[in-house]
Amino acid sequence: MADVSRQTAGPDNRPALKEIFHTSIPERISYGAYFVGQNIFYLFVMQFLMLFYTDYRFIAPAAVGIIFLVARVWDAVNDPMFGVIVDKSHLKSGKFKPWIAISTFFIPIATIAIFALPEGFSPTAKIGYAAATYILFGMLYTICDVPIFALATAMTNNIQERTTLIAIGRVAATIAMVVLSIMVMPLVMARGWLTAAIILAIIAFLVMLPINIFAKERFVDKNAPAVTLRDIVNYLFHNKYLLIFYLSNIIYNLTNTSMTTGNYVAKYFLGGEHMIPVQMLVFIVPMLIVSIFLPALSKKVDKFHLFVTGLIINIVFSVFGYFAGYRNLTVYFTLGALRGIGGGFSMVMGFMFAADCVEYGNYKTGKRAEGITFSIQTFATKMMGAVSGALGGIALTLVGYDGSLSAPLPEHTARGLWNISLLFPVIGMVLCLPVLFRYKLRDKDVQIMAKCNQNQISREEAERLLSRKY
Repeated sequence: MADVSRQTAGPDNRPALKEIFHTSIPERISYGAYFVGQNIFYLFVMQFLMLFYTDYRFIAPAAVGIIFLVARVWDAVNDPMFGVIVDKSHLKSGKFKPWIAISTFFIPIATIAIFALPEGFSPTAKIGYAAATYILFGMLYTICDVPIFALATAMTNNIQERTTLIAIGRVAATIAMVVLSIMVMPLVMARGWLTAAIILAIIAFLVMLPINIFAKERFVDKNAPAVTLRDIVNYLFHNKYLLIFYLSNIIYNLTNTSMTTGNYVAKYFLGGEHMIPVQMLVFIVPMLIVSIFLPALSKKVDKFHLFVTGLIINIVFSVFGYFAGYRNLTVYFTLGALRGIGGGFSMVMGFMFAADCVEYGNYKTGKRAEGITFSIQTFATKMMGAVSGALGGIALTLVGYDGSLSAPLPEHTARGLWNISLLFPVIGMVLCLPVLFRYKLRDKDVQIMAKCNQNQISREEAERLLSRKY
């Protein structure tokens, strides 16, 4: 497919910069399809594994939380290491695509292994098996997550096109959430966890395959110097916006226990496990709608402002939802849908900032370290899930939750579950805002940096066009 040229006005009516759009429709579709499959695996594990461990294999919630935490501490070590490997690798079939191909075949196996935990194992053996398979899954997920986001920077050097690609990926991730919300619990109740895992693994594998055929790496510097661990430290010190954004996200998600406890809310407050799909759809559908419209909206409004808007919406309606309670399902689901709108803004936009930080880091240091940047993104994402999962598991234990007991919950346990589901997540959202407001990188300036990085304009011209001194 031929490149498409577009003209865009520069800041303050300064000289327009020519934008080149590179990717074909099959590439964009396959890029999104990969995220459908990847997120089927990720969300199946993140959304349902706690429930599987506590209520079907009867592992104590605190033990599950510790397993999550240990696994993510190990990820803290191997994510940056893998980022270095990616930045050093220049294999015959590409810099990022070989790793994506490996993950396409091995993540399905690791996911099935997780849910193959035998019911008859001793408590110690269950914990050992759970820890080993979950850590293996995390390592394999790193192999896919770093390269798939970095691939967007190799497919095109146009910021708006990258934003579109990543938005497609986020829409696809939301589609995966819809698929899971509809399929998982009916499959589990009809066929069991292992069969459900096998069916979902086959579906995810099939939709992940096409990217290995269609995606093209166009902007890879094969002569770039090898990256060392010292380079990582230096790169981070010179890429302050990468640190600021992901530090704010880690703070935000430190208390984000709603994903961990959402299934328990549906099971014990909304009428039973059959309500889990209903609750998920109420939250997810608004996210999907927002995801569809965000690429067009981001052309008119800077994505930083969209991200902050979504965060504030989430805070406001989480507080309203906490005080409104769950007795009136219409009110509960309406407020949940409004939270989903806020979540859609922050979820979709949050994954777009790493690509901007690649351009900023390249502009400041001369090093185009996609592997490092996106390994930090995956590390931050995993740490968010790990810490919030660990806190969720420990909190469930502290409020007296025991998955081997039948409903109804004791009053103090029910009250504690409601608190950690609705109120506790608000703390992190509020605390992250002062850090987030220190992020000053804006879309128009990133586009100018990208043109400079690709030698389409000079450094002097870039400095003249930028809206502020960086």
